[in-house]
Order: sequence, then structure tokens, then C-alpha cells
Amino acid sequence: MEWGVQIHRAVQSEELARLAQAGLGRITVPLPWGWCERKKGQWDFAGVDHFLAPVRNSGLPLQGILGPGISEFMPSWLLSEGGAAAPGYIDLFAASCARLAEHCGDFGTFRVEQDLNAAFWWDGLRTRKRRGAVWRDASFRMELLGASLMAVRGVRPDAELRTTFRPGVPGWRRSLERLVRSQPELDGLGLSLPASGLFADPMLGSDVGGWVRETKTIVARAGRSELPVEVARCAYPTHAPRFTPRAQREWLVAAANSAIEAGASGFHWWALRDQAHDDPMLGYWTPEAERHMGLSYYDSTPKPVMDEFRVLATGDRFGSAESTG
Repeated sequence: MEWGVQIHRAVQSEELARLAQAGLGRITVPLPWGWCERKKGQWDFAGVDHFLAPVRNSGLPLQGILGPGISEFMPSWLLSEGGAAAPGYIDLFAASCARLAEHCGDFGTFRVEQDLNAAFWWDGLRTRKRRGAVWRDASFRMELLGASLMAVRGVRPDAELRTTFRPGVPGWRRSLERLVRSQPELDGLGLSLPASGLFADPMLGSDVGGWVRETKTIVARAGRSELPVEVARCAYPTHAPRFTPRAQREWLVAAANSAIEAGASGFHWWALRDQAHDDPMLGYWTPEAERHMGLSYYDSTPKPVMDEFRVLATGDRFGSAESTG
């Protein structure tokens, strides 16, 4: 079972040391295309390397997110040409994934694109993150994923390639079977599960196992029973009287145990740290619940859920104030 967490913004070495003590086996970090090709054809990795420096120094295994192909991660020059609707966008996006994967030679795993099956139905309607009618075309989304996987495989044949999928949206079962059958380059499939933001009962975390179990059934029907299925993103907030740190901890236990029982290959928490304000990178409003789903508060103080993560991953608790940072 691989235990991991996603990092959305710069971190300190103390936070990473705490993650190592917590027994995490993977850190997932974004590798935004827009940071590296600010002018067409001119690549500069200084910004990404600065962001990654403490993560690389931690010694923890790394997973890079290549994509997602949303407006906030695209270079400004591409947005001016139409974004995803620009001529040759699929080839440009695939080439950017390959360029970043080649630069990050110390990354053993890459998550290529995210939740493409929800690009229109959820992200398009809720946040308009994937702007433009082109995202409504399922064939376009599948071609984008396939081209990107092949491009990364071409420069990093040693790397493990994963993608994520969102169960529960209209037509997700049919889309999942099509994805598995058409993408032989995939080494792993992750479920991106909606975080608990409406219902506070922490025992609802046990629903995670049901999603894993059903996904594995569909994957087997598509002829890829050996394909690992992980929980790629899930979380529970601490933003309201009913959504408490105690409930968050209980939700994690229920969710993780159900995922283990269902045969998940990994379990990754949505965010390392809360954010005090909306991320200025994003061009849409973030619900308050989504800003309070970290394993730590925004000042890096660990929540009780961090200790429970260690228990699940290692069977041990943090023993002293010194060990928790």
C-alpha cells in the first residue's frame, strides 16, 4: 500500500521531515507547463526547480503531475492563440509533458492529466477550468491522454505512468472501460474522489472502498485485471463546527481501511497544508471547504489526522513534540 500526499505550494524542509516520519511513500507535486515556457519555444526550468528543491532534498519518492490541461496551467502565449482550441494543441501539450518528464529525471512516477472524464460535466460547469467547447468531445480528451502518455514513454521508458479518473459523473462506467481498453501505456489508474464537503458524518469515508471495488470490476472486464487501482485524491475538511479535526481523523480511518479491504494499491491525501486564501494562480473561486483539507493547518502545525496517517502507514504514532516538528 503506497501512502502519499499532494503538495500544492512551496514547503519547508521541516514539513517534509514530518512526512518522512509519517511513513509516506510518495509526494505528488504539480509541474505546470506555464511556468516553464513563458514565451513560445523558450523553456526555462528555474521556477520549477526552485519550487522542487526542498522536495528533492527530502529523499522521498516523487510523482509529478503533467497537466492538467487547464487554462491556469497553460502558457499565456497559448491562451492568446485559443488555449485547447489552438491549432496543434494536442501535439503541443504532449510535447510539453515529454519536456518536463525528461527534465525531472529523478521522478520515478508521473500522473499524466487528471479527471478528463469530468472535464466538461464537472470542471466545465463548476469552475470553467477547462474552457472551450473542445473539452465536450470525449474523443479529443482520449486522444490528448494517449498522445501525452506516448510522448512521456518515449523520453522516460523507465517511469511509471498513471492517470486519474473521477467516478460518479454521468457515463463514468462506460468512459472508464473505454479508457482502459484504449490506453495500453497506463501502468496505474487513480480515483479522484469528491471531498466530503456537504455531509459531515465521518463514517461516510467507508464509501471510498465501494468506488475502488467497482472500478476494479470494470477494469477487469476491460481485460486489464492486473492494472493497479489507487485512491489518487481524497480529503475531509476542517472548516465548520460539524467538520472538526476529530471527524477528519475518523474519516481518514474509515476511508483508508475501506480502500485497503477493497484492494487499492495506494491512498493519497488531497493536500498537505490548508490555504488561508484563494490560490492566486486559479481563475475561479474556491469553496471554503476546499481550503481546509490539509494534513496541517496553513501555518504548518500538524492536525490530528497527521498522526493517524502515521499509524496507518507505519503502525506507530509520533512519540514526542520533537518528532512532530
